[in-house]
Parts: sequence; C-alpha cells; structure tokens
Amino acid sequence: MDVIARTGVGASAPGQALARLAGATDNGVPDNLESPQIWDLAVVGAGPVGLEAAALGVEAGLGTIVLEAGEVGEHVARWGWAELFSPASMNVGPAGIRVLLDSGSAPPWQPASGPDEVHTGRQLRERFLLPLADALRSAARIRDRTEVLAISRTSFLKGDEIASPRRRAEPFRLLVRQSDDECVVTARAVFDCSGTYGRPAWAGPGGAPAVGERSVSDAIIRHLPDPLGSDKVRFAGRRTLVLGDGHSAATTVLALSRLAEQEPGTAFVWATRGERPAPLVEFPGDPLPGRAGLASRANRLAANPPTGSEWIRGATLEAVRRTRPPAGSGAARIEARLSVSGAPRCESFDKVVANVGYEPDNSLYRQLQVHECYATLGPMNTSAARMGAAGTEDGSEAAGSGNCLAAGPVEADSLVNPEPDFFVLGVKSYGKNPDFLMRTGYQQAAQAVAAVTRVLHPAVGGSAPAFAR
Repeated sequence: MDVIARTGVGASAPGQALARLAGATDNGVPDNLESPQIWDLAVVGAGPVGLEAAALGVEAGLGTIVLEAGEVGEHVARWGWAELFSPASMNVGPAGIRVLLDSGSAPPWQPASGPDEVHTGRQLRERFLLPLADALRSAARIRDRTEVLAISRTSFLKGDEIASPRRRAEPFRLLVRQSDDECVVTARAVFDCSGTYGRPAWAGPGGAPAVGERSVSDAIIRHLPDPLGSDKVRFAGRRTLVLGDGHSAATTVLALSRLAEQEPGTAFVWATRGERPAPLVEFPGDPLPGRAGLASRANRLAANPPTGSEWIRGATLEAVRRTRPPAGSGAARIEARLSVSGAPRCESFDKVVANVGYEPDNSLYRQLQVHECYATLGPMNTSAARMGAAGTEDGSEAAGSGNCLAAGPVEADSLVNPEPDFFVLGVKSYGKNPDFLMRTGYQQAAQAVAAVTRVLHPAVGGSAPAFAR
C-alpha cells in the first residue's frame, strides 16, 4: 500500500514559510502524494477552521497537508444562499487574512463596508475560502476529493500504551480514498476539522429514526434548502412538512412563506418539539442582530402563518412512509404520523424537510483514545469547558442571556484529548451542540498549532496569538 507523506518544512521562523506564498513555485510540496516520509500536521477538512489551521501551520513552519473529502468549503457552499448572523470580521481567520493579503489577493469584503460586511455562505467561500486555499497551495499540500476513512496510530491499538510517551512517538496513520484508490497518509499530529454538516441527525423520537424513516431517507431533505432559488421547483405549489425548532428550520419556513406569496398552492406545516409559546427564543439585547431578526420574524410567522399553513408545537415524528399514487395521477407523497402533545395526527405531504440538527462522525477516530461527552458527543474537555461557560447542563445558550460573544477565550487544556497530538476542532468539537461560532474555531486552531509546534519544534517553541489566550 502506498504511503502519502512528507517531512516537515523544519523549524523555520513563523513568517518564512508564509513568505513563500507570494509566488514561489519550487517549495518542496510535491504534486503527487507519493513520498515515504511523514507530515508534521494533517488537517482533515478544508472548511473555515481547517484552512485557518493550515495557515497557522505554515506560519509555524509545520509541514502541512489538508485532506478534504469534497471541494474546498463544500459544506459552506451547500447553504451558500443564506446570510450569516455575524460580520465578516468574526468569520474570517486572522492567519487566513494574513496569508490572503500577503499573497496579493484582495480583502474578502467590499471597500465601502469593510470587515463589518455580512456575508452569505457563498460570498464567504468565494471571497475568502477559495482564494485562501489557492494561496496556501504553494506552502502546504491541499488535496480535495480525498476522503479520510479512518485515523489510527501506525501500529498501536486503541488500548495500547495508555498515558505512555511511547504512544506520542508513533505517527498517525490516515487511511484515505481518492477516486477508487485507497492509500495512507502518515503524520505526527492530526486535526479533525471535518465538521458535522455531512451527518444530519435523525428526525424521530429521542433523536433516533422514526418508524420507516430509514427506508424513505432519500425523500427527506435534511440540509438547508433554497426554496426561493435553486430549489424553487421542488417547493412551488406544494405542501411541505418542516421539522425542527432551531434557526435552520426558521430560515426554511420564512423562505417558504415568501414563496407562498409568489406561487399559489405553496403551504407548510412547521412542527416543533418544544412546548414554548413561540418557536424560537428571543434573547434580550441579542449581540447578533441577524439572529435576533430571524427569531422575531419566525415567531411572528408562527403566530400568523399564511393561508393553508400552520405551526404546531409539542410535535414528534413517530412514523413516515412513501405513498404511491395510482399510475398517471401524480408524484409519490410522504405520509407522516406525528404525535402532537400526545395526540396522534397523520397527514400527507409533497416534501419533508428535517432541519433537526447534525452530529459528529466519530467513526473516523474510533481507534484513538478520545474521551467523548455523554451529552454532546464532542470531546469531553471541550464540552466541559463549554458547559461551565454557559452555565447549562448541555452547554447551550438557551437558558442564558444568548450573549455568545461574551464567552471567554479558548484555553489550550479544553482541547486536549487522551490521544496525544490529536485535536477535534471547529463545529465538530461542539458535537450536537449548535451554539458554535467560527471565531471560536479559529481560537481553537491557534491553540492547537501552538501546542503541536512546542512538541515538534521545541527549539522554536509555540505560543497562541493574544486573541486566542
């Protein structure tokens, strides 16, 4: 089996590797991945946090490879039409901006608005993530369409060498797939920044599948659709069941209500699990105006929905099945059986959207020594730190002020796993908890790179930037 690897660029001072970004082509980064040596850092996922980690790794003089199952920023592209709650200054990484500007690229915002501009997902990807990845390619190896299947040590099993320095001395082995071929990447440190958007949660009771949900899974839309744009034909003139009581579900029903104004016959039933008098919590003095506006509009819509549409609370999806119409009489429909405050309700819909959240794929690191939180499925130290900061049992904001910006800086200890030099970063580190900010992920990346640099290049050392401490 081939080994994909590369030695680190050595203990160069931060900035020397970055300087090569301004046009250098002979930088020692091979076009193919066939090399018998070892990377300093392997980053899984080329989203916002993964690319920030790569930029920081390059600045620290770490030989860095980024492995992306799809394309750069692919998850962001899937909700590209939607607008972020926070300004660009909070959604672009400090190291990424340095790399971007040093490469001669333009800032990722319009001159008139500057870093206060609010991006859509598409704008964030096109103005920041894609140019950043291009700028990084001269000093790091960025490999898209390369899926990581499993991460382990090269020979130690999960239960071997517990709390032993020998475990750190052995490199990580990443089994990857490119097209139909499998091969291996080896690295001294691994950051899992693969996110959660590719793993939607089930829509049934208690987070498990509803009866029949597995068999009709292909007919359930589990990501954020674009009813006014690319998905208009799927929803226009049709009746849709929307499941979920978070901001994604609210975004979907608001778009459907606007579509109903344009296309007669468009209707929806918004089913939320909670029994609150309004679907979304509105935080007094919410520091994110975009979030506050969305919650306010969604709650008003629930109280006064368009003709033919409604909001139902206390609802759980119990069962779902596909109904086949008589030949020539139209498309198949989805019959859903709900429990609404304990009472059964059965209806047919043209479409079902389950915006019920996402969860991490922990199968990637199942053979590593990772201590997971029983409530969120994120790393225990990260979850514990988040719970303490939020003052709630699951680390969410729901019982607090909603001021997610008031959270303190990320501490290095909150990222440490029993597995040395393996870090879960970004939204995946929050597990099933949805209250993640990109800014938090950038702070995590800075702390993790500093920790790895101290281990791999002790003569150079490593410290996180002030914003991350």
